[in-house]
Amino acid sequence: MVGSLWTGISGLSTQQSALDNESHNIANVNTIGYKSSRISFADQMYQDAIGKGSKVLDAEKVFSQGNMKSTGVSYDVALEGSGFFAVKYPNATGSSEEFYTRAGNFRMGDSGTLQDANSYDVIGWGISPLDPEQDVTTTNGNILNFTNDYSKIAANQIIQKDGMIETITGKFTDYQSTATSDDDSVMSGLGYKTMSSKINDVEALITDYQSKLAEYANDPEANSSPSIAQKSSVTLPGAAISNLTDESDQVSVYIDGKKISVNYIETTATTYGITATVDHNGDGVTDTTDDDILASKIMTYRALADEISETTGLTAYMADTSFDKTEGDITTVAAAFETDPILVIEALVPGEEFILGDSSEYIASSKTVIPGTNSIVTASVEGAGFGAVESAREALIKAGSGYQRDVWSSTDLPAAAGTFTLTDPDNSTMQYSVTAGGTTVDDYVAAINADADISEFVTAFNYNGNLVIETKSTNPGGTFVGSIAESGTTYNKNTEMSVNSGADAEFLEMVNKLNQTAAKDSLQLRLDNLGISDSAFGEFNVDSTGLITMTQDGAEFAVGQLSIAMFNNERGLTSEGNNLMGKTNDSGEAIYNENNDKAAAVASQTLELSTADLSESLVNLMVFQRAFEANSKSITTSDQILTTLIQLKK
Repeated sequence: MVGSLWTGISGLSTQQSALDNESHNIANVNTIGYKSSRISFADQMYQDAIGKGSKVLDAEKVFSQGNMKSTGVSYDVALEGSGFFAVKYPNATGSSEEFYTRAGNFRMGDSGTLQDANSYDVIGWGISPLDPEQDVTTTNGNILNFTNDYSKIAANQIIQKDGMIETITGKFTDYQSTATSDDDSVMSGLGYKTMSSKINDVEALITDYQSKLAEYANDPEANSSPSIAQKSSVTLPGAAISNLTDESDQVSVYIDGKKISVNYIETTATTYGITATVDHNGDGVTDTTDDDILASKIMTYRALADEISETTGLTAYMADTSFDKTEGDITTVAAAFETDPILVIEALVPGEEFILGDSSEYIASSKTVIPGTNSIVTASVEGAGFGAVESAREALIKAGSGYQRDVWSSTDLPAAAGTFTLTDPDNSTMQYSVTAGGTTVDDYVAAINADADISEFVTAFNYNGNLVIETKSTNPGGTFVGSIAESGTTYNKNTEMSVNSGADAEFLEMVNKLNQTAAKDSLQLRLDNLGISDSAFGEFNVDSTGLITMTQDGAEFAVGQLSIAMFNNERGLTSEGNNLMGKTNDSGEAIYNENNDKAAAVASQTLELSTADLSESLVNLMVFQRAFEANSKSITTSDQILTTLIQLKK
C-alpha cells in the first residue's frame, strides 16, 4: 500500500509540473517571440513488473514558427525560419555575455546602438571606420562628411562582393545655383558653356555615373578597364581667298543627325590685334581688309564651337594643328585659321559615342556647299567594371566642380615686370612666387608654367589676349589664390570674367565598408557617430538578409548587418527569462553564416507572435486537472485500504 501512495504522489508532482508549465504558456500568450514549452513525462522504475509512478523527463521549448504580425514600426524585425538574434550584456567584469532571442522589438539606444527591449546591444557586423585617404573623395579637403550643403545626390549604390558590402555615395552642393555662364569675351571658342548647358552636362554625367555603378553592382568581379571619351576633329574648308563674305553665308556640322550652324559674323581686326599674311580678298594686296576678313573668319568658327558646346555632353574648341586646347592665343592659331580652321569636338561622357556627320561652308550668293574633312582623334571606348566607374566619376567631378580660372586682361598687368604669387587657401604657409621676364601675357605664361612648384597646381595660357590661370586637370575642384604685384601693388583678377570651367559645386563621395568576416559587435546607427554625416538620424530599414540601412536626405547607407545565430541543438538552449536564451554544452556554440545565407529570413516592420495557443492550453489545463484529481484519488483510496488493514489487524 505504501508503494501505491508514493506512486500517486509522483503523479501529483508531475501533473503539478504540467499545470505550472501550461500556466506559464498561458501567461506568455502575448509575449513577442515566445516559444511555448511542453512537458515530457516518463514512467519511473519498475519492481516485479509494477511501475512506480511518473516523472518529468524534460520541459522542452517547441521551436515552431510563430505567426507574423505587420506593425509598420521600422525598428520591429522578425525571423522566418531557424535562428536567433544575438544580443550582449556587459557584466561586472568588463566583458560581455552573449544571449539569444526571437523577440525583435528593437530600438535605438541612447548611445546610438541598436538595442532590444532589455537595453542589451544587438550584435552584428558593423561598418569599418572611414579612412579619409582611401574612402573619401572630396573637392574640399576641409569637409570629410556630408552636411546640409551637399543637397544633390550624384550616386548611391550598395555593392556586395567577397564578404564585403560597400556603400558608394556621392553628393554635390547645389550646382544649379552655383553654375554661371562663361564670359564669351574670354572663353568663346574654348569650350564656352552657358549656365543651362553646364547644368545639363552635370545631370547627364550623373545619369551615366549611376548607370556605371549599377552595372558594377550587378557584376563586381568583372574585369576592370577605363572608359575613354571620344575626340573628333573637323578641318573646315579654308582657302587663300575666303569663301565667307556675307552674313547669309553659313558654316555647319552635323552631330548625331542634328545640324548645328552659325552665320558668318563680320568684325574687325582690332578685336584681336592680328595681321593677316594672306591676300584673303584676292585684290593682290595684303592689307587691313584682309586683317578684317581673317578676324571675321575666326569669330565665325569660334561661334560654331560655342554652339556645339551648348549640346549636352559635348564640348568644342578651335585649335591649332597640334590640337592643344591651351594654345588659345589668337596669334598662335591665326596661321591655321588662314588656311584650314580646325574644330575639335570632345564627348564629356566617357565611352559614349557621337556620330559626326557632314561639315561644310555654305556660300549663299552662289548656293555652293564646300565640304570639310572629319577624322577621329581618339575613339570612344566603353570601359568595364570598376575602371568604368572611376572614369565616369572623374568626368562628373570635372563638370560639376570644374576648374578655377583666374583671368587678367593685358591691361591689368603691371607696366614693369611683375611677380605672380600662388597661395593655397587651406594652407596659408604654402606660398610660391615667380617673376615674369617681361610685361606681356606670354611672359607670365612662360614664367608660371616653367616654375616647378607653381605648375604642380596650376597651368597658365594666353587666350584672346588674356592671361588665364587654371587649376590642373588632375585636381578638379581645387582652388588657389593668385595675385600679381609690382612694387607692392597687387593686381587682382577681373571678377566679371569666368572663374570656373564647370558648375562650381563642391563634390564629396565616401565609401563605407562592411566586412562580414570581421568580428561581430554592437551595431552603431547614428550617422554622425559613424562619420558619415553631421546630422545624426536617418530612416531605419532592414532587408531579408539582415542588412541594416539608414536613409538620410534620399541617400541610403548600409551601416550594419544583423548576425543570425544558429545552433546544432537549439533545444539544448536554456531559458534565461526576459525573452533571452543562453547556450549550453548541449546546444553547442552559436554558428554564423556569411550574409546569413543559411539562417532565417528577416522580415522588416514585423514581429513574431507567441507560439502559445490559448485554446490548446485551456484544454490541457483541464486534462492535467483531471489527471491531478485522479492521482489524488489513488492516494486517498490507498490510504483507505491501509486504514482498513490496520483496523483488521487490531
